[in-house]
Amino acid sequence: MESSDIVGYVDPLITFPGDKPAVKVSCTRSTFTSKVFRLCAGSSHPNAPPISHQSIDAIPQQTHQGTPQFSRIGSLARIESWSGPGLDVVQSISISLWCQPTLPSESKHEQFLFSSIDVGQSAGFECLLDEDGCLHLRVGGPSEIQEIRLSTTLIKNQWYHLQFTIEIDPGIVSFNGQSKPRDIGEQSAYFEEKHRLAHKAHLTSDSPFTVASNSCKHGPSPQPQTPCSFNGKIDGLKVETTSKGTIYTLLDFDFSLDIPTDWIRDSSNGLYGKLINSPSRAVTGHDWDSSQSDWMRASYGYGALHFHDDDLDDAMWNTSFRLELPRDLRSGCYAVFVDDGETIDWIPFFVKPDPKQSQVPPVALIIPTFTYAGECCVVLGLYAGQSDCWIAYANEHLFDESRTVHFLAQGRDIDKYSKLILKRPDLGISLYDSHNDGSGTCYSTVKRAILNMRPDYCMWLFDGPREFAADLWFVDFLEREVGAGGYDVITDHQISECGAELLKKYKVLLSCSHPEYLTFAMLDSYSAFLHYGGHFMYLGGNGYYWVTTHDPARPHRIEVRRAEAGCRTFGLPPGNWHHSLTGEPGGLWRSRGRPPNCLFGLGSCAMGVGKGTGYGITAEARVHPRVSRFFRGLQTDEVIGDIGLVQGAASGDEIDRLDYELGTPRNAVIVATTKLAGGHSDEYMLFNEETLFPMVDTTGTTSDKVRSDIVFFETPRGGAVFSVGSINWVGALAWNTFDNSVATITRNVLQDFLAHADANRRCSGPAAG
Repeated sequence: MESSDIVGYVDPLITFPGDKPAVKVSCTRSTFTSKVFRLCAGSSHPNAPPISHQSIDAIPQQTHQGTPQFSRIGSLARIESWSGPGLDVVQSISISLWCQPTLPSESKHEQFLFSSIDVGQSAGFECLLDEDGCLHLRVGGPSEIQEIRLSTTLIKNQWYHLQFTIEIDPGIVSFNGQSKPRDIGEQSAYFEEKHRLAHKAHLTSDSPFTVASNSCKHGPSPQPQTPCSFNGKIDGLKVETTSKGTIYTLLDFDFSLDIPTDWIRDSSNGLYGKLINSPSRAVTGHDWDSSQSDWMRASYGYGALHFHDDDLDDAMWNTSFRLELPRDLRSGCYAVFVDDGETIDWIPFFVKPDPKQSQVPPVALIIPTFTYAGECCVVLGLYAGQSDCWIAYANEHLFDESRTVHFLAQGRDIDKYSKLILKRPDLGISLYDSHNDGSGTCYSTVKRAILNMRPDYCMWLFDGPREFAADLWFVDFLEREVGAGGYDVITDHQISECGAELLKKYKVLLSCSHPEYLTFAMLDSYSAFLHYGGHFMYLGGNGYYWVTTHDPARPHRIEVRRAEAGCRTFGLPPGNWHHSLTGEPGGLWRSRGRPPNCLFGLGSCAMGVGKGTGYGITAEARVHPRVSRFFRGLQTDEVIGDIGLVQGAASGDEIDRLDYELGTPRNAVIVATTKLAGGHSDEYMLFNEETLFPMVDTTGTTSDKVRSDIVFFETPRGGAVFSVGSINWVGALAWNTFDNSVATITRNVLQDFLAHADANRRCSGPAAG
């Protein structure tokens, strides 16, 4: 490589005290050192809190051997021990399938439809597209692989039925194909050709049978690996042999079976194949006719898998070393700091609270790990293309103008992590990027290095921290306000798996700046916490927005399906909107009847990349008996948050507002609103789900809907909710090391909520809930 690079990930990302998680590092130098830190504020800015990471001295610094590690990206299916003995004694073998290539001539590498080739044995057979989209068939021989270039070139997005027959004696290869019309103005095309092999076919190999890739070993390599996966859909694959005039079926796959799993099932001999790197399931096949758009209800139309050459589910890097976490380690955000003498990396991981801890602190900060593992924001008018999905924002490429889906960079600089994302395509893409073939992503994973989840990450669109790097200011704030033992750190993954019983342990919950992705079970858990009388501080924006599914059996992966509405960088085509993991419809929670307004008082409404604005306090809030106490230490005519470390103010990036029609509780009080502080500029624009016909008056100065509101309301069992409606609240909170109006209000609300929670529990007694 041209220069030193060191990067890594911890597996699992979220762990318990006393565990021994694996640290997987790619390092181009011979050795590197490691040291573990608890993370607090991590971004440099003249007006920001000082960087304050804390060394974990119980884990000593160590030196390790460095090895480069590159993943093999691209999805495929692998069937082991599939053929049995004696393929060479059959009269012929026939392979048939439907396929729809989505990048036949621009992938810059060979794309395999199927393969059983063992190069060492010169045995097996495979079919591939070359870089021009032309079909090739390769067949084993006595001493070398024989290759036939067919005369058929496949067209992008066209469905084809293909059949290949290899006759052992007299050594004839036959190909038959038919295209399916793409529209009413097109008719089917037919293809037929025969070729004679130079040598007798040698078909029996020890290799597995692979679909959408070749049969090479899957795993990390010390050098970059050229992708070889097919870009497109494959449906109805069948392998048959003829012997003594009798046809035997070796493989017959219906990919509509077992859709929620990573397995494909053969209906002929009961074999199973393993899916690698998560090709898209629950997608429309060659026979989908739009009569049913829910794969759970359909009897046909969902027999396809969509493979991509940039799919990644597990980087599969080798373990460089293991951490031995102390049993008394506090819950929180941590990182392994690695240094090869030339370059460094902060490899994050999260420690959950010890379930056996004798005393639970009153406060919990919720780390939005579903968001971290897949994201970047969407700005109307600044992107091109049709597609979208940390875990949601992990390693987003929206700054890369060479991709189908991108933002117009407009001269913006990218930081060292974004440059490394470009350099290392094997680290995968985010739920906001299109695949190389232009289709939208559905899955994201934490089993890889996520470079925009770093404490010093600078988001290129705002020239400041976003998501994880910004949320560390909340950690620093709580360290100062409630002390080291006064709060726990919990994660989306935990709430998804443990539910309301986890939340009910705490008196006050705080969100981070951008809790965008959550599951149905998480919504139920938050609802139960509030019904129980809990206190919640929603300190961000664009929260609780996208339907997300998460399988505890594969906790590293989430699924998001962008449907017909929402602020998104792409939309999936009709018929592809239901999640493969659960079958539930994707899209916005708002479209599912569970808008965030119902629980948190606010819902996402607009976004912009220009300078933000502050909030003006409402007349009602100034005289409200409880809300007025939130302003202790402030002048009530003061504009709140007209300063900030990101976009210059407390309200910016993606913003939320109150809307009673969308479920905001009727007793909610607007504490402050940006419209009383001058409002947003026309660089802020309304989300598409907020508008009907005609689409006019959609910008900051023309629409009353483009605003941030701060709201407060109480719940029947003595709980309360305080919501701020802006991703950039945290950037204003941290201004001047937490000495400002936003920090004062946040501090006052936290103290108020803790006091009321204590009073509620004294009144209700131990039987409450």
